[in-house]
Amino acid sequence: MNQLFKALVIDDEPAARRLMKSLLLEHSDVVEVVGEAGNGREAIEKIETLKPDVIFLDIQMPDLTGFEVVDQLKEKPNIIFTTAYEQYAIKAFETFSIDYLLKPIKEERLEQSIAKLRQFGRHTQQVDVAGLQEIIRQIQAPQKATALPIKTGDRINLIRFENISYLEASDKYVYIYTLDGLKHLTDQSLSSLITKLPAPFFRIQKSYIINKDRIKEMHRHFNGRYIFTLEDKNSTRLTSGRTYHDAIRDEFGL
Repeated sequence: MNQLFKALVIDDEPAARRLMKSLLLEHSDVVEVVGEAGNGREAIEKIETLKPDVIFLDIQMPDLTGFEVVDQLKEKPNIIFTTAYEQYAIKAFETFSIDYLLKPIKEERLEQSIAKLRQFGRHTQQVDVAGLQEIIRQIQAPQKATALPIKTGDRINLIRFENISYLEASDKYVYIYTLDGLKHLTDQSLSSLITKLPAPFFRIQKSYIINKDRIKEMHRHFNGRYIFTLEDKNSTRLTSGRTYHDAIRDEFGL
């Protein structure tokens, strides 16, 4: 006779809960759904009341994350996470929980989870919440861009940051000058571009942003201005704006 596991389905999306319950009906000889919850706080309350053997737990919910739910439980049931994260990254979850299900959930994948649940029985696995949160933090961390995308017609050119010498605003356009002396046109403003550029880029006047890593030398000029000579093919010399004097002094420790 098969062991029957009491299950709780936890997901903030009603359609996702309906789908999970529908899929679990095919495994009614192993899993009995005794309830559902639409948010983290409701989940904690129902877990403590219903004492399920296993929970199908969504990670991303508006009030509490799935990890925060687990962290607040006094007695932890077996956990099968449901998530929309990419499969290559979520593989790490296998170290910490009974299983995970990648949305949209497939019948054959659920069958594997049920088989794993039967293998573990009612022996609750320890869940390293801090470890899981660190994995998600790494997955969610934005990857640092290494190039500036410039659209030309239907084509997009990627200009590597390290190859940019400086940017110059001219009329309604901005020219991006590279170390080899070439220039690329974009209709983005300097103010817009500065938000996309990494730390080495610094605005020295209203029309120029320079790559600090490509400064060969700098000299004091009159009226609080500075002249920057860059390490590009043309040994470009740019003069800073007077109103940028204090910002330049702070940036370069002058």
